[in-house]
Amino acid sequence: MKKFYTIFLLFFGGQIVLAQQNYNPSETKLFDLIHTELHLKPDWTRNEMEGRAILQLRPWFYPQDQLILDAKGFQIHSVGLNDQQARFEYDKLKLNIHLDRSYTRTDTVQVIIEYTARPDKLQEIEPLKNSTYKGLYFINQSNSRPQQIWTEGETEYNSCWFPTLDSPNQKHTQEIHLTVPKVYKTLSNGLLVSSKDNEDETRTDVWKQNIPHSVYLTMIAAGDFAKVTDPEFKDFEVSYYVEPEFEESAQAIFGRTPAMIRYFEDLLNIKYPWSKYAQIAVRDYVSGAMENTTATVHGSSVQKNGHQLIDGNDDGVIAHELFHHWFGDYVTAESWANLSLNEAFANYSEYLWASHFYGKAEGEWLNFTELNQYLDESDSKQVPVIRYGYEDKEEMFDSHSYAKGGRILHMIRQEVGDKAFFKALEVYLKENKLKNTEIHNLRMAFEEVTGRDLNWLFDQWFLNAGHPRLNISHSYENEQLKIEIFQQTDSVNNQIYRFPLKIEIGTENGTRIEELEIDQNLEVFSFSLSEQPLFVAADPFSDFLGVIDQEQTEEELFAQSRHSKGAIARAKAFNFLSDSENLEGELSLNAMFDEKRRELAIEMLTDPFWKIREMAVHKFFDYDGDDFLKVERRLQSVIRTDDKSNVRSAAILAMKNFLNPQNDLLFRKSLADTSYAVRAAALEAILISNPPDADSLTHMMEDIKDVNIFVAVANHKAAKAQPEDYQWFEDRMSKLSGSELYQTMGVLGSYLVRAPVETQWRSIPFLKRIAMNETNWIGRYAATQALLLLTEHPQALEALKEVIATETNEQLKEMYQQIPVD
Repeated sequence: MKKFYTIFLLFFGGQIVLAQQNYNPSETKLFDLIHTELHLKPDWTRNEMEGRAILQLRPWFYPQDQLILDAKGFQIHSVGLNDQQARFEYDKLKLNIHLDRSYTRTDTVQVIIEYTARPDKLQEIEPLKNSTYKGLYFINQSNSRPQQIWTEGETEYNSCWFPTLDSPNQKHTQEIHLTVPKVYKTLSNGLLVSSKDNEDETRTDVWKQNIPHSVYLTMIAAGDFAKVTDPEFKDFEVSYYVEPEFEESAQAIFGRTPAMIRYFEDLLNIKYPWSKYAQIAVRDYVSGAMENTTATVHGSSVQKNGHQLIDGNDDGVIAHELFHHWFGDYVTAESWANLSLNEAFANYSEYLWASHFYGKAEGEWLNFTELNQYLDESDSKQVPVIRYGYEDKEEMFDSHSYAKGGRILHMIRQEVGDKAFFKALEVYLKENKLKNTEIHNLRMAFEEVTGRDLNWLFDQWFLNAGHPRLNISHSYENEQLKIEIFQQTDSVNNQIYRFPLKIEIGTENGTRIEELEIDQNLEVFSFSLSEQPLFVAADPFSDFLGVIDQEQTEEELFAQSRHSKGAIARAKAFNFLSDSENLEGELSLNAMFDEKRRELAIEMLTDPFWKIREMAVHKFFDYDGDDFLKVERRLQSVIRTDDKSNVRSAAILAMKNFLNPQNDLLFRKSLADTSYAVRAAALEAILISNPPDADSLTHMMEDIKDVNIFVAVANHKAAKAQPEDYQWFEDRMSKLSGSELYQTMGVLGSYLVRAPVETQWRSIPFLKRIAMNETNWIGRYAATQALLLLTEHPQALEALKEVIATETNEQLKEMYQQIPVD
């Protein structure tokens, strides 16, 4: 039962105090769900699934004479209890089964439920009408979509396709019999134990998960997939399910998974605890990816060919979902309030893998970007990471639970040290294996290892809102470096934080790192130093969870850009020096800045870290200032020699308006680059001058399946706005979804506003279909924006009215209220 309290916002000197709020407890366990057996047959003609569920349960502690199951939107055909028909009531959300007697915790109850799951009818049920999730998803075959079925159970949506006790603190074993057309492959948790062809051209696969796991981690998927089993890994099966056209790329996409498994096993001193590890890419997925036990689901965007993988792989999300198989699957948060016990660790694994496999600078950059993702959210929302007062459990999936949670783990690691940190994680996992936990279980594992009372540490970071804010200054006199650190009292929770902080001191003889302990409003530290420091950089590696405002001279920033050992310290100093908003006077962006800054930017083109090189390239976009020829030669060198495709493509785009015929030759050579991003940039740069062979160049690349190349070709076609090109737009955009639709719809709109009226009419049904049916809301929004460009046509206006009337996403509905359609 949920208890409600009133939220009072009291303003005192600009502070916002949350006096009381809702409390969402862990779900009370009346029954223990022991085992689930499902017999399932999906029907793509009706987008429904026939099901037979056999559940074994026992009362948790107190005797029970009724069993209430979560069962959303079903047609219930019959309910059996221990081989007899049972009385029941059903309100489309809860199935209340009357037991034939009072059962105790020594008894086992078996119920058998015949039902039909109807996920597309869920919004007819009042409490679910605004939900964007439906648990079970049918992808029907079309010219742009392969036929598939897949599920997404988190948070409590698996009860949309089988009756269960749908809360994270219920764990069960399972056996799933899945009947599909025999040409399809299936996937579920655990191992495939049998496969039988049926007389009706179907096949029934039986999957068994013999180790208990939480209900929301149960999954099924089926469709025309190619299965690639990793040939090198022998401990257990590691496999990848992709669409057939990506079969040859599957190893390149997912092939670092075995190395991740080995790395995480060594780090945690715990072997991967499950029977297999499969990953599958599905169409129109409603999330980024999902760590279903032994069977992770990814969206189709993970499928890339070799040319695209050069520009960036999905190792971060692959590591994230794999690490969940320890943190989230093996040990699971007992309630959504404790979600960060799952997500903070998965988020932090991205940093761990990046640092281990790609180098320290890559890990620093990830830490820095995740910190800023949280800080951006904190501008409008500051809540505890572990919070029981949420209005809706979906609110928990935010940058506090993920990004801040991951950074908290990094702060704890610095507080206790590496050995204690990873030993505590081992203890936490071993002591709580196959159980549910709350934040205090994690704290007690750290206390067991360190021998320290760490209530203050967990209260400060996990259970309170906000973050520290520092003002740092330094001075040098009489061979003494004095560093003053002023910590503002947190206005959210009126506390002073306690934490470690690294300071990098750079001199002519090199740099050194000092580690400070901060726990006061104002602290002053002194260091003997025989020479004036070149720079003093606070938090050079982006280890700190908070905001730092540091006083530094221009000369110190120049030295920090060149000499700091921290990639983030170099990047921040360089960016400050080269940001036009920080320059004095009326210098134009094209004139760049003074000679010192220009020389620094040229130097940064060869920085060891590619992100800084990319930043430096961006400073020279459309440059026409002093030393133009020198800048041009250096950018040409970047295009020829930089080993990072992102930097090469940025350099091409920076030079696209330089109007040097020799650059055109360099761009044309780049059309054969192994990277699609570089090819797309080269094509865009070449087309700027509208060369005689523009049509043949675009024709040569118009069938390449890559969104960057599509945009380059589409911009050329949009400028010409020839009616015969419309079908090309529709054919290719039909195969896009989500963010790719958002990225490309503007180009289609540019084409349509220039195209003849007949072409505009022709596009309206296509745009309407996307605006109403695209799974991802951002894709629907993009199509609606394109329709808005055509509202001078009555057909477009009518389509727009229907789109707005049928939209269910609350965010979009609010945005659509601003659209005049009357």
